[in-house]
Formats: sequence, C-alpha cells, structure tokens
Amino acid sequence: MDILQVLRDAYDSLTDAEKRIADVILKDPRGVLECSISDLSRLANVKSEASVVKFYRKLNLSSFQQFKVLLAQDLSKAPMEIVYEDVSEEDDSRTITQKIFKATVKAILDTLDSLDVESIEKATVLFKNAQRILFFGFAASAAVAFDAFHKFTRIGKNCLFSNDEHIMATVLANCTRNDLLVAVSHSGETKSMVALAKKAMELSVPVVTITGNRKSSLAKVSTIVLSTNTRETRIRTDAMTSRIVQLVILDTIYTMLAARDAKAIESLNKSRLAVSELKY
Repeated sequence: MDILQVLRDAYDSLTDAEKRIADVILKDPRGVLECSISDLSRLANVKSEASVVKFYRKLNLSSFQQFKVLLAQDLSKAPMEIVYEDVSEEDDSRTITQKIFKATVKAILDTLDSLDVESIEKATVLFKNAQRILFFGFAASAAVAFDAFHKFTRIGKNCLFSNDEHIMATVLANCTRNDLLVAVSHSGETKSMVALAKKAMELSVPVVTITGNRKSSLAKVSTIVLSTNTRETRIRTDAMTSRIVQLVILDTIYTMLAARDAKAIESLNKSRLAVSELKY
C-alpha cells in the first residue's frame, strides 16, 4: 500500500482537523516517523490525540504504528524526495524557480503512481477507433484541449477543437457512436461541460474525461476518467500544475497510438514535411 498516495486521494474527504494532520505528514513525512501520536497532534494544532486516531481510522488503519510502518516503507522506495513547498514573500528568484519546478515534477510523479494504466489503454483504443475526435475545454483547459487537437491531427486523426459551448452543442448534435468526445476540465464541475458529456452519452458517443477530481459530476457521466493528482498552495492553484499533468496524459495516449500504427507515423511525416515548407 502506498500510504502517501492513499492520503492524497482521501484528502478532499477529510475534516479540517484531519487536513491539518495530513498537511504535516505530506510536508515532512520523514519527520513524522520520529513523532509520537501526541507529537503529531501538537504539530497539527488539533484538539487531542483522538483527532489523530480518527485520522488513521479514516484511512482504514488500525493503529498509528501501522501508519508509521507503511509510511516508512513508502519512503524507503523513494530514491529522491520531492516535497510541495509553498512560495513565501522572503523567497528569492532561485528559490521560487526551484519550488515551482519541483512541485510540477512532484505532480507528474504522483499522477503516475495513481493513474490506472488499464484506463489509459482503454482510452487509447477509443482514440484509435474514433472516426472523429472532439476536444472540448474552457479557459485554461482549452489550451490543453487545443494542444491535443494539434497533436492528434498531425498523426492523421480527424479532430475538432472548440472552447465555445454553442459550437460544442452544435457539433455534438450531429455526432454518432463512432465519434469520441475528450472533455478536459480540472474541477469536473463546469455546468456546460457536464451537460455536453451527458448529451454525448445519450447519443452513445463515448466520453474520455481528463480531470483533477475523479468523483466529480463530469466523471460520473464519462466512459473513461483519467485523473490528475496535484496539490494547491497559497499562491499557485492545483489547476495551474494540473495543466502540465493533463498534457502529459494526452502525450502518453498520443505516443501509444503513434507507436502502434504505421499509418500514424506516415501521417506524422507528411505533417512534418508540410510544416517545413512554411519555414525558411
């Protein structure tokens, strides 16, 4: 059991007191190994040791010692420890740069640990078989959707991108079960995106959702859910980091598709040649 990953997955369901305990653990997991249950309750500024007991029981553990054993096992596997650190007013440019890069690397590695490879495989099959792929996203998610539209077009897939809900609704109305909707939404709670996914399902159009919330409203009306694993800090929202992770997930599907299809490589070469003619 990867107890740190279990903790991250359960984070949103924790109480405020339990989140304070989780924050202490995620910030300094090695330090927590040296803590007693009273030490941890004091560091987390919770009322009593009972809060820590409720915390580890919520993770389906029977004792604080069991938690520490699992934590030690996790840390022994890690060749390099990268922790989330918030940016403060006292940080210089070098420190801020290091924190942002480390947080992004951490988000990618955390998502790698939690991502269901079988879901990636199933999504790749849907991409391969789709006669047309619709990439939908709003705001920052639109940038991710457009990047994917560009990539998959280069390997010969018939793709369409939109960040306008009226155009989305119009295009979707004429879709069939042979098409594929790829919905990008970090929160998974954008009303219009959820409505579009519901409509797609009614039309038997499969929906692949890329989101930061696997229990979101959008996830519930999706064929396959690919979830990012990021953490919010005081200045940098988790949505900012998740954008990079979303791109990596789509890059993975793109690479799996291209590597297994000779026609995709042929299309990619044609695309490269076409673009080269536009350059000096």
